[in-house]
Order: sequence, then structure tokens, then C-alpha cells
Amino acid sequence: MATRLATADADLLLGDATRSRSRHSCSLALVARDEPWDIDRVMEFVDARLADAPRFRQRIRYVPFGLARAVWVDDPDFDLSFHVRRSALPAPGGMRQLADLVARLVDRPLEPGRPLWELYLIEGLADGRLAILTKTHHVLLGGPNAVDLAQVLMTDERASADVDEVATWTPVPSPGDGVLVLDALITIATDPLELVRRSARLVNAVERASRGLVGAASLTVLRPPGGLSEMFRTSRPRGSRVGLASFPLDQARAIAREHGCKVNDVVLAVLCGALRSWILSCGHPLSTSDTLRAIVPMAVSSENGPAEAEGSDVSVEATSAEIASALIGMPVGEPNPRMRLAQISRETATQRHPRQAVGAKSLARLSGFAPPTLHALGSRAAIMLPSDSYDLVVTNAPGPQHKMFWGDGELAEVYPVPALLDGQALAVSMSSYSGIVYCGFTADRQAVPDVEEIGELISSALDELTGTAR
Repeated sequence: MATRLATADADLLLGDATRSRSRHSCSLALVARDEPWDIDRVMEFVDARLADAPRFRQRIRYVPFGLARAVWVDDPDFDLSFHVRRSALPAPGGMRQLADLVARLVDRPLEPGRPLWELYLIEGLADGRLAILTKTHHVLLGGPNAVDLAQVLMTDERASADVDEVATWTPVPSPGDGVLVLDALITIATDPLELVRRSARLVNAVERASRGLVGAASLTVLRPPGGLSEMFRTSRPRGSRVGLASFPLDQARAIAREHGCKVNDVVLAVLCGALRSWILSCGHPLSTSDTLRAIVPMAVSSENGPAEAEGSDVSVEATSAEIASALIGMPVGEPNPRMRLAQISRETATQRHPRQAVGAKSLARLSGFAPPTLHALGSRAAIMLPSDSYDLVVTNAPGPQHKMFWGDGELAEVYPVPALLDGQALAVSMSSYSGIVYCGFTADRQAVPDVEEIGELISSALDELTGTAR
């Protein structure tokens, strides 16, 4: 029998027809290789890696009359060439041109009748590297063993020049409508309240979508016209813009040692400083008490409390873990960088029992490049909360500090490209890899048209904190 979607996964799909933005997370990898890429070999590599992630060959099938939650079924028409696509920048392409192309690709919705992922091979970079953009719908992250597509494709060892032959994949036949209806009726008979709960969730999802504009208006009423939160909300999405930035992890570690705090606190303080400078550059006045309400999904163990990962403060635990949402006040109104860091450090120290969480596979056992999975799970956790309870989502995930590979090419840089949730004008994700913290910004095209400037301000915000650590 086909696998039925979990309740949380089914809820992610409710209201998709009326939702303004797709619920998928992206990852942008820059890969170096001595020789030109052969698209056929790339396809062979992806096909081989999907053998370990069967969910990426499955699609969602809805039960007739909505009697039960949808099910996962093998896609009998699975076509790898539909999901793996080629694109190119006008040569020689730079990072700004790459970010613009990524923004356009991010806005393209995934095809609902096919497996919910895409991969773009982007050529034309000035230095000859290949950019690889992966898109994974959040529903694919359901279940204890689910991983993001980017994690499936990034490995600790360089792939052989000759990809091993993979057994031909044969889809399991999908059950007929009669079987799905019968199974749904059995479910209703054994749990009569299931249909009532499902109907209630559908009504709530539609109501939440229709109340988007009302929610934004009520926020305006609660805060003075022109308030800080209005800069980070939008009721009429107009497409996306993407910004990319990076800074040395060693500098963040040095600041953390000097101030007796965690690396995660420093990373958040750097972002806070950049946001403060950007807000002031927009002509928006700030008072010392002004804060941004940031949802910061964190990994927490469900039994023994947080345990710190090397090089970051995302929590890991050997047997079980959850991704939980913590509400952090970002003190953008505070002019003193030392005080901003101290305030953030105090707030993160109190986040020991977050109220909302989604289950995740043991982070200590995740193979490959884990940050894309953590960022996607973080977005799932944020979706559980009312959108007007926070101003932006910020995810930060530790990555390996050794070189990794995409196929037989070396992974040179990897930028998270966060999902922009309904009503939000800006989302931020940060990952550490091989001694560098990579930052990705996704913004509403109209509300934050100059998002790349926030990334450019990261360096000066780091310099501010470095000066206080001397």
C-alpha cells in the first residue's frame, strides 16, 4: 500500500492553490573541476545518488473526494531530464548576475504532478566553475530519514570518473482510486474524527491565506505607521531578489572567545549589525529600544538538552534531535556592537524549551552536507507559527570544516537560499563550510529591492565586532 503523508506534511500542502509563495528551500553550490562538465555524466551521477533517496522519485497522489490525507506513490513517468536542467549566464558571469538568475529560478513553482524537486546546472561563470541550484519542497523533509536534495548530492569523497552502473529503477504500481477510497473509509471507520479534523485543517488553511492582508493591516494598527516591522512584511508579493555574502569563521570564533559567548551569538550579532546599517541607510530612524522579532530555528536534543557542535552552536545529540523555533529579539536599535552581542547572547542562553518543534533525524548521524536539510527543517518549524508573530526567519547551521565534493568536482562555496514565507519580506540563512560562513538572503522584490546591500554590510558589521574584541 502507498505511504500516507503525515499530518504535518499534509498540512504543508493545504491551501497551495491560494498561497502566494512556494514552500521550497534552495541551496547554491559552486563547484570547481579541471575539465568541462558533461551533462550525460552529471545525469548518471544524480541518478546513482537518487538510489539512496527513493522519495525523490515519488509524487503526491490525492485521495478521491478528500476522504483522507494524500499518499506517496512512485512516479511511473519519472523523467530525470525534466528535473535536471541547464542554464547559463552571459559570459563572463559574476556573482551579482548569478544571484539575479537564482532569484528568477527560485520564483518558479514546482510542478505539483511530479516529484517536488529541481536541479539547475548553471554555466558561464567567469572563473569556469559550475553553479548548481537545488530546489526541494518542504513536504519532502517529512519523516525521520528525509534529507534535502543538496545533502544527497554532496559527499565526503570525490566520485570516480566512471560512475558505477546503477540497477534500473522500476516504479511500484500505484493503487487505483477504489483502493484509495476503501483504505480511506477503513481509516474513517477506525478513527471517525479523522475526516472532521481534516476538514477543519482545510478550512483553517484557506482562512489563513485569506487573512494574509488582514493580518498585515492589524500589525500596522498595533504599531505606529511606518513602524520597523512594516519594513519586513509584505501583503502583495512581487517576485524575489537574492543576495549572497560570506565571512571567515575564524574571526567569529575569535570574537566568541574574547567575549565569552557562543559562535552562534556572534553570527547573529554580525547579521544584526548589517540589518541596523541597512535600516538606517533606508532613512528609517531607530531608537535604542528598537528590536526585530526573529524566528531562529535551532537544533535541540529532546532528552538531554542542547549539545554544541564544533564551530557552531546548532545543537546536536547522538540519539535524537528536533528543530525548534526560538523567538530572538535582534537589538537593531542599539548603537554599541558590544551591547548588541551581549543582548543576543543573553536571549539565546534562555532558549532551552522552545514551544514549537519538528522532528529530525539524529543530526550527529546525518551523512553528506547537512546544512541544507537543517535550513529546510528550520523553515518548516517557522511555518507552524503565526506569520505576524515575527519579522523575519533566520536559520544558522554548522557544516563540515573539510573539503567536500559534488560528483568528481570540489565543492568550493555553498550558499543557502532560504524560503521566503507568506507575508515576509526577508529571510536569512547562514552555513559554515571549510572555514567560511556563507550567507544567503531572499527578499521580496518590491519590499527589499536592494537586498544585496545587506550582504555587502556584513563585512563592516564584522569589523565593528572585531574592533571590540581587541
